Amino acid sequence: MALAVVILVAAFVLADWYYYAKTRRSLDEEFGRRLAAIAELASSEVSRFAAAPARDLLSGAPAADSARAGLERIRDRHSLFNVVVLRDDYVTLLSLEPALYPEDAEYPHWQADYLALERAFRGEVAATDLYGEKGAYLKAGYAPLPPGGTAADAVVGVEASAEFLGALARLRLILVAVTAISAAGIVLFAVFALRAASSLAAARESLARAESLAAMGRMAAGIAHEIRNPLFIIRSAAEKLRAKHPESAPDVESYVIEEVDRLNGILTDYLLFARDEPARRVPMDLVATLDRCARNLRESGGEDPVAVETRFERAEAPFVGEEKRIEQAFLNILLNARQAAPAGGAISVSLAIEGGRYRACVADTGAGIAPKDLDRIFEPFFTTKSKGSGLGLAITKKIVEAHGGEITVESAPGAGTVVSVFLPAPAGTNGPAGGRDGA
Repeated sequence: MALAVVILVAAFVLADWYYYAKTRRSLDEEFGRRLAAIAELASSEVSRFAAAPARDLLSGAPAADSARAGLERIRDRHSLFNVVVLRDDYVTLLSLEPALYPEDAEYPHWQADYLALERAFRGEVAATDLYGEKGAYLKAGYAPLPPGGTAADAVVGVEASAEFLGALARLRLILVAVTAISAAGIVLFAVFALRAASSLAAARESLARAESLAAMGRMAAGIAHEIRNPLFIIRSAAEKLRAKHPESAPDVESYVIEEVDRLNGILTDYLLFARDEPARRVPMDLVATLDRCARNLRESGGEDPVAVETRFERAEAPFVGEEKRIEQAFLNILLNARQAAPAGGAISVSLAIEGGRYRACVADTGAGIAPKDLDRIFEPFFTTKSKGSGLGLAITKKIVEAHGGEITVESAPGAGTVVSVFLPAPAGTNGPAGGRDGA
């Protein structure tokens, strides 16, 4: 009996040690692939500002500040420990943690990460093994700069903490305890092993969820693009049918054309939301863009027209961004205000400068937003309307943030809604400069 118990305990312990090692290796590999992909993303971000990093990313160069800002956003979005840019002689050109990895000095981990760095300099993305750093387990991913070449004169490295090791460390203590004790350890082992397996499954699921969401986004964008061509053919056929049979024109209009247009609008929203390319930066005028959006809303009219007033404290508001996307963001906000405002209501559009930023406000006299919905209005696919994709404000937020801005909403039931868009103003743009009003 004792031998059977010993064999049973040994079998459980060996099986779980094997499961622990396999899970740790699997998570390590998945974590490495994720870091390599993030490093490639960071390389693309840096390459936007510096065609020759070894020359342009020296401390104090103009490209360094732009590249640093982009890398800071990537670090915050992916919870990274540090991001560095290294020259081919392993000198640090740019670091988000200069206190640990000084710029214009030799990178301290180049010898430990030599194999991964060499692969990156040959034009490949690579990840290192786990290593300890001040009580934490870190892992690094490297990508060539510029990306996509066969050789590189610099690499981008991203470093992150392997948080899943916490769960694995707990499991390891459990296995050691079960190994040290005898038959009584079977019960203890079963309880703790189940808990450990649950935490490991959650860790793997969280890593896989991000990959699945990205794949689903790409698939949805592809499907939406393919559906638009048949929709165009259906609409053209309906227009011909309406022309040939005028007596049935109202039915064709309401049952076919309107529904095709509505579905096409939803597909357009999906494509805009799935779009992940950076905003193209060209000079533009926010006053002209807002004025054009307000004028389009006035001219659209409708059965229940509302007054649209504009108040701009400046005659011009220079800005650098992608005008079509900025216009799309403001149109989404104005259309929401138009749908919320009652017949005979009013919409106010204003632009001012506050704290070195432009503040564009759209206020309506509608019924307002319920407190329970206010925190969810920027969630994709959330809507309180009977028709719509629920992507309008999500797209707007994405566009505004891509231009370095932010968007806020103030509303209360029965008190209307005020949507404020904050965008960075160029240096030296302060105070009013010959504003204008319109109605």
